[in-house]
Amino acid sequence: MKKIEKTLSSRLMTRFVVCMVVLIILAIPLLYFITTQFYAEDLDDIVTSYGIKNPDIDVEQDTMEGLFIQFFSIISILLIAVLVVMRYVPQRLWSPFKETLEKVKHFRVESGVIPQLNHSGTKEFDELNDTLTSIMTNSIKSYKVQKEFTENASHELQTPLAIIQGKLDNLLQDKDLTEHQADEIQQIYQEIRHTSRLSRNLLLLSKIENNQYKNFKEVNLCEKIDSVLPNLEGLAGDIAVKTKLAERNLTVSCNEVLLESMLNNLIVNAVRHNKPNGAIYISVSNGKLTIANESDEPELDNEHVFSRFYRVKSNQKGNGLGLAIVKSICDYHHWAIHYIYREKGVHEFEIAFSSSVNKH
Repeated sequence: MKKIEKTLSSRLMTRFVVCMVVLIILAIPLLYFITTQFYAEDLDDIVTSYGIKNPDIDVEQDTMEGLFIQFFSIISILLIAVLVVMRYVPQRLWSPFKETLEKVKHFRVESGVIPQLNHSGTKEFDELNDTLTSIMTNSIKSYKVQKEFTENASHELQTPLAIIQGKLDNLLQDKDLTEHQADEIQQIYQEIRHTSRLSRNLLLLSKIENNQYKNFKEVNLCEKIDSVLPNLEGLAGDIAVKTKLAERNLTVSCNEVLLESMLNNLIVNAVRHNKPNGAIYISVSNGKLTIANESDEPELDNEHVFSRFYRVKSNQKGNGLGLAIVKSICDYHHWAIHYIYREKGVHEFEIAFSSSVNKH
């Protein structure tokens, strides 16, 4: 259940009203005691001393009623006045804070633009503005350093890896290699390819987290699936790929490169964790994409399934980043992704596109 949030002004007013009610409740017995013991008795004595006798007049009761009416009238007027003051004065006092909050809400580190926080004339608010400006400045600097590092690191790492792969390709063409030497070189080649994929995936994750994919467009989801599947047919082998694309006109607002990466990773994951002669099920309906696969593997840990380097077994293929990339892409687009384990060993990943969906 979502916790109800209140503004500072409403909290202050609520507590003030509660305090006033408590004070009034405590003041009533005290007022009653003072009235009966002092004012009412004294007035009764004065009336008696003047010889005024009227059975229809109860001096003590009338005195108490009059004082109580005056008391509650004064309290009511004061309470209304204070509530009015508390309703409007805090708004004016807190307006610099609200202005700052609104500007900080729209701050985006990747834009490199620091919002101008105005001088309010209030010491505490000005100190807050200075601190926030300093934090945003440092965030932009850190972002630029990280962005430059990831781009340079990728280039510096991929270049020597590509050279090594080329050299190994040449070595494998050498007819004088023994079978043992060829096997050793092939193992090295596979490790280099694994390292290259790991480097590219880590760079992709870093770019997503740094909001470097800004170009969004409307993409027809089913058409994109149709274009991706032929490229993965060789990888699927004897695994049947069954599609049920009910919403052919479904489009999503997204970065097309990331959408394709997400589809590739989900389908590759379904292939790698499938069983011999198994099947992959891809469906699009009700604004959702579902990719499921048959498997002999047990249910995955829902808490860690999207964590980096998560593996059910240590000797599994891949680098353990595929589903982490999928989750990062979904979070980037504000899509909801869920893992579901169904009967007969079916592992299912469901993505709900929500507000980014358009149906023509």
